[in-house]
Amino acid sequence: MAWPVVGEPVWWEFAIRGVMLRGTVQRRAGMSASGAVVAVHGGPGVDGAGLRHVLAPLAEDAELVVPDQRGHGRSDLATAASWRLDDWADDLAGVIGALQLHRPVVVGVSFGGWVALRYAARHPGQLGGLVIAASTARLLSVEEGAERMGSLGGPASAAARRAAYAEPDLEASPAFERHVLSLMAVREPGPALRAVRAAQVKTPQVNAHFTPQFSRLDLTDDARQVRCPATVVVGELDPLTTPQLAAATADACPGRARLRLVPHAAHDLLTDAPDILLEEIHWALAARD
Repeated sequence: MAWPVVGEPVWWEFAIRGVMLRGTVQRRAGMSASGAVVAVHGGPGVDGAGLRHVLAPLAEDAELVVPDQRGHGRSDLATAASWRLDDWADDLAGVIGALQLHRPVVVGVSFGGWVALRYAARHPGQLGGLVIAASTARLLSVEEGAERMGSLGGPASAAARRAAYAEPDLEASPAFERHVLSLMAVREPGPALRAVRAAQVKTPQVNAHFTPQFSRLDLTDDARQVRCPATVVVGELDPLTTPQLAAATADACPGRARLRLVPHAAHDLLTDAPDILLEEIHWALAARD
């Protein structure tokens, strides 16, 4: 494979578990890599373009690999029966094996954090480090989620969250965008990230299929099976989780994970705290076993 300069990712494709998966690998030409970082995008229902853009500086001295998960982006859509954490986790193991990566640091952002936790539990001998960002092992219940929204955005945010739990189609309503989605970031994304997101490939059917499981997910047992250095990075103003759940996730990891609570940041760490996310990934690269 001919390595590009930073900013020019090379696309790959592999048939993994009966599905064609596609993604990118990126490293500065002529540089020896200090390790590999595999970044798992959020969603569900959007591709890995945002991670490729924000995490590109890692390719200065590491291999940066960003797959589009099955059902996302340039990878095969597959079927709804396989839009499951187990499938996404096993796909990730297949990609890492196909690329012959040696004990990479796996970074899961938002929904990708759950995939990364499930992967770490199912394939503990393959990775050398784990970063869970804007994600926790357990999510808030329906009522806890509404209360969390209310604490950050007021009664209108709590009401919009409750209404959308009862009727998911309301997530497309102006009230949901104004009172709930507005809480996902404290800052506005820069023009470049905004342009990248505008061009993302979206598969809303995957989101509609999986999001009803959110309030029932509990990956605490998966966290207890992590066997490598781990980091949990969560914005203190994240409307989808809490600092307490972040601490519980870190505590569940054997030996306890490194915990980074980011002040003045919400759920969208790619917008609110990209430098801190990069800092924690660099720490994970140095600490990987």
